[in-house]
Amino acid sequence: MAVLVVSVLVVVQLLHVSFGQNGSPPQNTGDGAAVNITDGADLMIFPDPVPFYMFMYHSKVVNFSYSIVCDSYDSYYDLHVFTEMPKVAFLSQPGTFKLTCEDMEEGSPHPHRNATVVSGTFNISLQSDLIGRTWLYIDSLSVNVTSVSNSTDGVDNHGHFRFRQMITVIRPLRFLDTVVQIVAYVFIVTSTIGMGCSTNLDVVKEVLRRPFAPIIGFVCQYLCMPLIAFTVTKIVKFENPAVGLGIFACGICPGGGPSNIYTYLLGGDLSLSVTMTTISTVAALGMVPLWMFTLGKQFHDDKMQVNIPYLNILQTLASVILPLLVGIFIKYKFQKVAAMILKVIKPVTLVTVALLLGVGIYANLYIFRLFKPVTLLAGCMLPYVGYIIGGIIAFIFRQPWYRVKTIAIETGIQNVMVAYLMVLMALPPPDGDLAAVGPAASGCMTPLPLFALAIGYTIYLKCSNQSYAKVQGGDTEVDANGNTGTEGKKGGKGEENGVTADGLTTGNSQVVDKLSTV
Repeated sequence: MAVLVVSVLVVVQLLHVSFGQNGSPPQNTGDGAAVNITDGADLMIFPDPVPFYMFMYHSKVVNFSYSIVCDSYDSYYDLHVFTEMPKVAFLSQPGTFKLTCEDMEEGSPHPHRNATVVSGTFNISLQSDLIGRTWLYIDSLSVNVTSVSNSTDGVDNHGHFRFRQMITVIRPLRFLDTVVQIVAYVFIVTSTIGMGCSTNLDVVKEVLRRPFAPIIGFVCQYLCMPLIAFTVTKIVKFENPAVGLGIFACGICPGGGPSNIYTYLLGGDLSLSVTMTTISTVAALGMVPLWMFTLGKQFHDDKMQVNIPYLNILQTLASVILPLLVGIFIKYKFQKVAAMILKVIKPVTLVTVALLLGVGIYANLYIFRLFKPVTLLAGCMLPYVGYIIGGIIAFIFRQPWYRVKTIAIETGIQNVMVAYLMVLMALPPPDGDLAAVGPAASGCMTPLPLFALAIGYTIYLKCSNQSYAKVQGGDTEVDANGNTGTEGKKGGKGEENGVTADGLTTGNSQVVDKLSTV
């Protein structure tokens, strides 16, 4: 019943936020306001309507009104119209126009000069492509002209007129998109509940009795990774700051479930891995808003100013953390129910993963068009530098090798699905869709080196006739501070890796559950 209630709540929240965001775009104010002609204004242009938005792969005719000051019938103004980023929107017609003074007789007298004011309209045809924002520019090389829109650059010292108007291209909300978002949310909820049902708090308590390694992991997770992510976004120059915000969101999210699997496959400390994942997931409720409130405000440019809705972020994180707590509660109060949930989660997870890989990719093909070399570079740098920094810090503090591997893995692997849903649900279009490119790139790049190492390590163990249990435990006990002891000094043969054999066995069973569910 608890699982059903949680699932219904998060799906209802998802539908509410999704329709709330995609239903109506955010409004701009102040663009394209006309003013009266003055002595120095020979050309004025303002669009109708203002502002305007377009859906992807749609066309639109934009009407412009103009007023020109004519001293003779032979006067005219040549206009050159173009967009800053044609891959967002482009003109589907020639972008040159001539405004003439042939209709001076129908004009009105200039209030301060011996001239006539002629007004008229012209229109341009626009075709949208990818989501984003771009400036529509109207240039004129005529002398002594100005612009009336406070979104314009105005006139330079050489009399060069430049008008600009923002074009925003957004993605229409389709039924398929809602289905994919719900499936993604179901995947997170079910896998997190499964994690809670398979988490052994006795193992976590045992690890926390000597908290040096978990503290190192927490610092790497919530201090080093956010700073690494922010540095990466400043080194790599993105076309849109929203993509950088998506990369930064990956760096401040909790550890991902695959970290437990790779810790097991690479001979790390499984108990420490489960402990770090659990702690980082719970701590995300405070740490993620903290980093968003500080460094998250630095992502903007002349076309975008991100206003981060912290309440939406808290709601998203709470709906991810709540299933974990529900799973832990079920495990310790209703063990039979927990066992049944773990059995059910396996087929549910397989179905959701299949849907995400099939329908999800089809519904979000535009994301792959937004993948640029710099985006993939940032997607590689964030986790790979995290692996290296986490391992170096653990080594400096004299942690044993298997814990160095664990802390490195836990530092580099982030829960990119949480980052994806967080930016998609918290930011208005098209910022949320653009920011989702960051988690998508990071999610594709993060597991590649670990996957290759896991294959190599598995082959090595097979060739040397070793098993994972022996590699992870061995005959020597190592405590959280890196001190070693023989079997008989701390409880004899039964203790491995600072945790009792029962505790370690429980930890291994959690990974078996993980492998079955994720």
